[in-house]
Amino acid sequence: MGLKNRLISSVFGGTIEREVARRLKATSATDEEAGWRRLTGKDVDRNLSPLQQDRMIEIGYWLWENNPMAKWLIEIAKDFILAEGLPYQAKEEEVQDYLDGFWYDPVNRMDLYLEKHIREHLIYGELCLPAFVAKQTGRLRLGYIDTSNIEKITTDPENVKIPIGVVLKDTPGYDKRSYRIIVPEEAEYVLSKTAQEMRRGYTDGQCFFSAINNVTNSPRGRSELLTVADWLDNYEQFLYDTGDKWRMMNAFVWDLEVTGGDANAIKEQINNFVKKAGSVFGHNEKVKAEAKSPTLQAPDFADGARLFRNHILGPFGYPEHWYGGGGDVNRATAVEMGTPTFKMLSSKQRYFKYLIESILDFQIEMGLKAKYLRMPEEKAYDYEVIVPELSVKDVGKYATVIGQVSTSLAVAQDRKWIDRETARKIFGVVIAYLGVELDIEGMDEKVAKEEVEEGNEDYLKDKESSTAVGAYRHTPVYGRK
Repeated sequence: MGLKNRLISSVFGGTIEREVARRLKATSATDEEAGWRRLTGKDVDRNLSPLQQDRMIEIGYWLWENNPMAKWLIEIAKDFILAEGLPYQAKEEEVQDYLDGFWYDPVNRMDLYLEKHIREHLIYGELCLPAFVAKQTGRLRLGYIDTSNIEKITTDPENVKIPIGVVLKDTPGYDKRSYRIIVPEEAEYVLSKTAQEMRRGYTDGQCFFSAINNVTNSPRGRSELLTVADWLDNYEQFLYDTGDKWRMMNAFVWDLEVTGGDANAIKEQINNFVKKAGSVFGHNEKVKAEAKSPTLQAPDFADGARLFRNHILGPFGYPEHWYGGGGDVNRATAVEMGTPTFKMLSSKQRYFKYLIESILDFQIEMGLKAKYLRMPEEKAYDYEVIVPELSVKDVGKYATVIGQVSTSLAVAQDRKWIDRETARKIFGVVIAYLGVELDIEGMDEKVAKEEVEEGNEDYLKDKESSTAVGAYRHTPVYGRK
């Protein structure tokens, strides 16, 4: 065995043996099918290969750090997903203080790290946060694991929808570590016996794990930039080439023509030619100097750049005017063009809202188990994760619609075509488009209270009279015996 083979065997021997064993297990008995995998079957694996996964992570990070458009794609999604200020509000003051303790913990500092974690999740497609719980108080502290250190994500063998563990790669100086993925308490009871046994073997702690841009039987995540990575690089190279082209087009040379001159005469005229700006060059009719620049016949680079941009922005649903391209856009069309974008961003927002809720739910669960929170569960979990409204509303258009609907409802009531309760329900549906939710059932009581406080006796008499004839009480018309 040569030196090269001995080095390969000593360094990569174990890896090669494991890979050979994996391939032998996945292949059929015939030699022609060796090394191939069936397209169908119960063991189809939708994950990228380990090398592809690692390369995707490094490419995603490199693009975010070096490519302006890639950075913008990540940052714009992150900024739309995050709410400004505290992203949760608990009804009970005790729960609010407890969650604040977790949020502003000097290690967690979620007010700073939440933005980074969402950015990392979008770049790498995954997020892994080890969880450490104080037994006395149930207080939760989060760590961070670089997704490039993850070897595999294990799932319940009988239900691939439930990821149960994170296995890390070998690290010099450390044994291979494995973490139990935190799942809702209800899900613990539906895990298969095999999954429960596997989780007991993950003894290095527990963690939150989240993956995006994947399918159900692919527990590993995908970077937001994976599908457009090559196009981002091509677009960047296109811009560099365009810059070189314009630099060449801006260059020029002096064409010095000496009529009837030999080589020595031409050389003498070149030496006498002063090219400094503002200088005077004296010559007779036999000498002619002219500045010439290249004429490069090339396609319109603006159209090419627009083609690249739109191809990259397309999978994200972003219109071109969001990234510096004006196009044929006015205010009205710009609002309509943003609708697909907000739909796609809302989908991402819902996922990250669920991720934050999972962490806060676990923190409350630990507080209840540690008896640090002493209250019924329904009160402890009575909180809301606040996310920003994404859609852009044309307030002027809605104001016109609300005015027209209000006038129509008033006319309908005056002519006894509709009762007050139904009119309020219709008005509530219209006003909801502005993000205002009306308490229709309690509206009569609130209005009556305001009228009493203002001393409007006519309103109360009118209300009592109307109630007698059923104007304020809904009674079904159809189906009565």
